[in-house]
Amino acid sequence: MIYFITGHVAEKHTDSVVVSTGHIGLQCNITLHTFDKLPAEGSPCRLLTYLHVREDILQLYAFAEEDEREMFFKLISLSGIGPKQAINILSGITHRQLTEYILQGDVAAVKRAPGVGDKTARRIILELKEKISDNEVTSLSGIPADSPLSANLQDALLALESLGYKKTHVRNFFSKHIKTDEDLSTQDIIKRFLNLQNKT
Repeated sequence: MIYFITGHVAEKHTDSVVVSTGHIGLQCNITLHTFDKLPAEGSPCRLLTYLHVREDILQLYAFAEEDEREMFFKLISLSGIGPKQAINILSGITHRQLTEYILQGDVAAVKRAPGVGDKTARRIILELKEKISDNEVTSLSGIPADSPLSANLQDALLALESLGYKKTHVRNFFSKHIKTDEDLSTQDIIKRFLNLQNKT
């Protein structure tokens, strides 16, 4: 696997970039999100990559951020979704938005991605919900992973799971109802969660 490339931006387009490195130019398919992160032509850059190999294809895909590449990997792990479609999806919806939509089970929002119909949107949500890591949920909330609140959220998650609540449901609650500047103990978080469940 080619993990990353460094060089200078020789050309950039909304769907591809050419990186000049070691006297050669490597063309990579990219998302609109990565395009927005690219420096000006002639500037140095470092991009994370994935090399797609088939009998008739040798194609590089490049990403400005690890989180985007991780979501790309999740998408291509699904049957019927190849690298090209995954790039198109992540051009229509950023990886952060897609993570939120998956956690929320928002089929209509996922369907807004290019080339995604109802059946594919439902499959993306169903199959990827459990693949969203706790670190990704923490990243969405903006809560530092090493903060006391983050540790309390993890403890509350384990406690609520032991009570029979699904992890995806609890994490969705955290992303919606816990603010980064709140000083909440594990018990406070559990109490807030249970109170909201009683009202619904």
